[in-house]
Amino acid sequence: MLVAILPQRAARLHLPAGSRRSPVSCSVAAVDAPARQTQPAPLAHLQHSSLLHGLGSVGDVSASHLPWLLRLAHVRARVSGGDSQEALQASSRGLSAWSAALSRGLLPDDPTLMQLVAEGDDVAASCPPGADPLQAMSWPEEPLRTMLIRAMAKLGVGRLCKKYPAVRDALLKSLLETVVKYHKMLAGIEEEAEEREKDLNGNYFKTAAELKAEEEARRAANRGSHTGDKHHAPAPSYQSPAELAAARLQASVRAAMAAGASGEKATAFALVKELYGTWQGPVETLGRAGRAFEGLEALLGGDGFDLQGSIWKRAGWGQLDELRRKLEELKELRDLVRSLGRGGGWGPLRRAPVQYLDLNARPGLLRTVLEAQETRGLTRSDDISRLLPAEAALLARGRVVRQAKLLFYAKMAEKALQTYERDGWGEYPTQIEPERREIRPTADRGPILLCVDTSGSMRGPRETVAKALALECMRAARQQERGCYVFAFSGPAEVRELELNMDAASVNNLLEFLEKMFNGGSDFNEPVKRCLDRLTDAKWANSDILLVSDGELRQPAPAIMRKLAGAKEALGLRVHGLVVGSPEKKRADPAVLRALCTNYLPSGKVEVLVHTFESWASVQAEAAFALDWDDVAGNTRRRLANLAHEKERMEESRRKKREAKAEQSRTGVLPERSKMPKKF
Repeated sequence: MLVAILPQRAARLHLPAGSRRSPVSCSVAAVDAPARQTQPAPLAHLQHSSLLHGLGSVGDVSASHLPWLLRLAHVRARVSGGDSQEALQASSRGLSAWSAALSRGLLPDDPTLMQLVAEGDDVAASCPPGADPLQAMSWPEEPLRTMLIRAMAKLGVGRLCKKYPAVRDALLKSLLETVVKYHKMLAGIEEEAEEREKDLNGNYFKTAAELKAEEEARRAANRGSHTGDKHHAPAPSYQSPAELAAARLQASVRAAMAAGASGEKATAFALVKELYGTWQGPVETLGRAGRAFEGLEALLGGDGFDLQGSIWKRAGWGQLDELRRKLEELKELRDLVRSLGRGGGWGPLRRAPVQYLDLNARPGLLRTVLEAQETRGLTRSDDISRLLPAEAALLARGRVVRQAKLLFYAKMAEKALQTYERDGWGEYPTQIEPERREIRPTADRGPILLCVDTSGSMRGPRETVAKALALECMRAARQQERGCYVFAFSGPAEVRELELNMDAASVNNLLEFLEKMFNGGSDFNEPVKRCLDRLTDAKWANSDILLVSDGELRQPAPAIMRKLAGAKEALGLRVHGLVVGSPEKKRADPAVLRALCTNYLPSGKVEVLVHTFESWASVQAEAAFALDWDDVAGNTRRRLANLAHEKERMEESRRKKREAKAEQSRTGVLPERSKMPKKF
């Protein structure tokens, strides 16, 4: 792509026509440089390294930024009449200073630039000899530079750019676009207008807003014809999104100049305001996503951060952040998630999070000398059974030499005897420390099969808490490197499957689940059947089932119950139930949930794993969970909204009848009725 674009930029830099350099080399030549006859480079050598070599000592820039740097150099050289190569190097040096500062989580203000100089950064070292480094790295020109730094500080993009390099590259590209627009607007250079797309019949494609404006104009014309008003509303003019953005930008410039600002300040203010509005939504969304998920870099994609991507505009991100804050500190929920799944921790060795002793946690694996399973190396101790031959020889010599005997016992008293180090893994109550990793057995607790009731009875606060519980279970399972598969069920055959992975498709499915309004019945046959099918897969063989519901469940079919009982007996499957909502709810039948969550242990003990959300001590101590479970206020609000919608529908029906009657009186022709099938 660079090979195709850069020759055009080279032509705009007024290169000599006789130059036979490669297209990449020509793109960075000086305006006044004489033509040099060289052999054209083969295509295999037209790589980004050629561009960096041509840019000089400050050419360490991304390939996606080069076209904009060349545009900027062309515009500045055209306006000032100077050397385009000097403009190109000055811009690339300034861009590199922004990149170096953002990589540190900072913004390139004067103190940061002085810090780069003091640290001996490559950008500071590339400044021209004898020039002031602070002035050489200050980019772009004032007043645009100060306004950009203030806007970026208000957005708080420094921490995101330090954590996600793809965001930094996208922000630098947006800055280049803004600087190019700034110089073009000051120079009076108009942007090239993009032609609107047409269909096969030559008609322009219209947006939803244009179609709505066209419909409103048509209705206004019809109302004017009925009242005798001859002055109809003018037909709406169609503008492309780029034209609308340019019009808004010009209006903002005029408003700033009307307030007393100069042309440069007004233009800079309008452009920075546009840039701030473009980045505000994605930055807020990235902050929420970063707090909710680890490993967010996979969501940014291999092609970099897509600022206009639809995934960052989803309404579910706001709900996700709110739900995360509500439930991430519930101790009972963390304990419930850690108790799910089967397996004692024994498995193949691989790199996994470190575990430490916690007597109140569930069983795990710790390395201990009480389990002499393998020899790991050498150590110093007082264990005679693991002596090295040299120490054993010292003990034998002590039979005839008293000093050797005294030396041996002195080392044993100090636990300084050279011995083999033998230890192993033992089962103890442990907690996981995700930040640190080691080589250890990794067959930890098994995965989780989460069934969430999304019936109509779960609307209101129950829906909010159920979504938050599902989200927190998925986050905790991923943090513990365990699988979590969600079945959101309602009526018969209405089951939505969801698995949280670090890819855009999985996160899109999660956001759809959070945005979805619960509705329908409560049929538990299909989700149980799918859970049992999952157990046949080796990845999910050690899973346990967690059912989140308000207790309004129908008894599953006898065949399903027999299969579930068989899985409990043969595989050791356990089913946990979590009741969300008031326990005094009259419509709930606790017998169904108890029957599903009754598990028989090999020892013959019977356990009923039914948990009540409101009975948790953390929930009772938190005022935010004192919820109106029956949602009286919400039902009233929805009823009033439905009445208003019905009123609008009736008014629209009456309007259409009036229009039909007026058309009949004007033409004298009865409107055609659709042919209805006869009823027998």
